[in-house]
Amino acid sequence: MHIGLLCAMPEEIGSTIGNLQNLSETNWGDLKIISGEWYESGAKSPSVYISAAWSGWGKVSAARAATRLLGQSCRGREIDLLLFTGVAGAAKPDLKQWDIVLPTELVQHDMDARPLFQKYVIPALKKEKIALMDQWVEWATASLQDSIAKNLIEHFGKVETGLIATGDKFIADKSVLENLSRELPGLCAVEMEGAAVAQVAFQEKVPCLIVRVISDGADNSAAQVFNDFLKDYEKSSWNLIETLLNNHKEAPWNTKPND
Repeated sequence: MHIGLLCAMPEEIGSTIGNLQNLSETNWGDLKIISGEWYESGAKSPSVYISAAWSGWGKVSAARAATRLLGQSCRGREIDLLLFTGVAGAAKPDLKQWDIVLPTELVQHDMDARPLFQKYVIPALKKEKIALMDQWVEWATASLQDSIAKNLIEHFGKVETGLIATGDKFIADKSVLENLSRELPGLCAVEMEGAAVAQVAFQEKVPCLIVRVISDGADNSAAQVFNDFLKDYEKSSWNLIETLLNNHKEAPWNTKPND
């Protein structure tokens, strides 16, 4: 199978590229896509093809990179799953650094086309939230929880699912976060790319999975905490990605959108 792996920053890709073989590179302006083969331990043939890229921050950069990535083939195989992973700010007080959030739904918190549409409604989709496929979220949640419980990966905390809000704003203000939480009940985390990637995948009818690791509390200390955390996360980001790859045989590869 062929996974399109996308992150906003190279630190979130971590050492992934170094764990792939037979690399090839495609360039689209300043966007670099690196494709390669991942071999399961002891395997003599590739277990999964991976095409990886980092987009830069924000919804436009993420949507552009996701679109280019979905057009990438590896050894003649098109993308089967678009996987976006990286860090996010916690919107729930019980979420701490290194906890993992997998969104079941995403919303663009800066989308406001009133009075033509209700607040948060995406005009192109005529709905407020983008739902990800249950089968993929459940597979990833179970894979990560099992590895954490067995101490196969270090640092990471609990795994939670729920709503994530995306917007072109780095939230470092407690009052802003509180307002969002009131307007979006059940909000787990905030970030700057996920809903844009999910929208591209939804419209292109490709399965999408988003995995976020909590870096900060989206409060007044968020900027410094974020920068400090990112240095540590770079060393562990591959462990999270590798956990999913090690469970690729149980993934719902035959389940597609609208099935």
